[in-house]
Amino acid sequence: MLIFKKNQTVGIDIGSYSIKVVELEHKKKEKILKNVGLAHIPPGSLVQGDIKDAEPIKNAIKGLFENLKIKNKKVVVSIPAISVITKKITLAEREDLNIEEEVRREAEQFIPYDIEEVSLDFDIMGTSYEDEIGRLEIIVAAAKKQLIEKYIRLIQESGLIPGIIDVDIFAMQNAFEMTERLDPEVCYILVDIGSETINTNVVKGDILLFTRSSLLGGDQITKRIMDEFQIDFREAEAVKFGLKELEKNKERKVREIFRETVEEWTEEIKGSIDFFYRSYPGEKIKELFLTGGSSRIKGLKEFIEEKIDIPVKKINPFSNLKVSKKIDPSYLKYISAEFSVAFGLALRTIGDK
Repeated sequence: MLIFKKNQTVGIDIGSYSIKVVELEHKKKEKILKNVGLAHIPPGSLVQGDIKDAEPIKNAIKGLFENLKIKNKKVVVSIPAISVITKKITLAEREDLNIEEEVRREAEQFIPYDIEEVSLDFDIMGTSYEDEIGRLEIIVAAAKKQLIEKYIRLIQESGLIPGIIDVDIFAMQNAFEMTERLDPEVCYILVDIGSETINTNVVKGDILLFTRSSLLGGDQITKRIMDEFQIDFREAEAVKFGLKELEKNKERKVREIFRETVEEWTEEIKGSIDFFYRSYPGEKIKELFLTGGSSRIKGLKEFIEEKIDIPVKKINPFSNLKVSKKIDPSYLKYISAEFSVAFGLALRTIGDK
């Protein structure tokens, strides 16, 4: 279906230390990457999805739109899964079924605070059958209205129009489905390793079977390097990504920090896999797809692959796109690991579901 330009949006991923922006042009037979950019924000501006200092975030967003000369003011922004309650429910199909009412009734059972304090959304993932009775499989997401209002106000004060508020794990899945050629009968696990969180999705076809978020991430390594060598955040980040040469004794210490932290990450991923297998004993995960800024750490892919015994592949969200000539291919390759969520957001259009 042709998507008219008036419905197209710009994706903005607001991370703990950087803002990522992606603008696509949706044409009938292809998608074109028109603009892509990243701007850093000071540590502490956003903590576990909560906006602590809006000014540097707004300035970064305004600067990106101005420098990239983005004219489209309609944007899609995500809130982090760690701030959202997600749960899969099933409802028996019947003629008098009011899905909105039933979802709300179900949500009241698992949301730990007043239902009036949250904004509810849901998506019907598919229909399963048991004894010839159809059961709708629905993913429900609930976030505090106060948090959503913060994000909406941030976007408006940046001079933009909030078109859609998404969740980062769903945006990641959108990017994955657009990027990879998948067997709809096979399960895949997506792992997004960011600064403060690890998000894990298990998908089969376009159905989300399992999701989990944990407060682990690249920040663990950065802070340990800062403490060990008494250096500032930016220098520690350079050490983490191998952009700064070190003396041999310091290199050994950094490798030790990497190994201990990544082992913790791997145990978290293995725990998610084990829980999934207990919930879906007939399924088997074929491949792990890795994304997120911290997935750029040298040797991480190979370490995870060795420990969990599942093939690991890094996602390049831009691999199937036609790219504007003004975008430097080497820059695009370097930043691609950080942009799955922003790309997934940019795929959204006003009025879709």
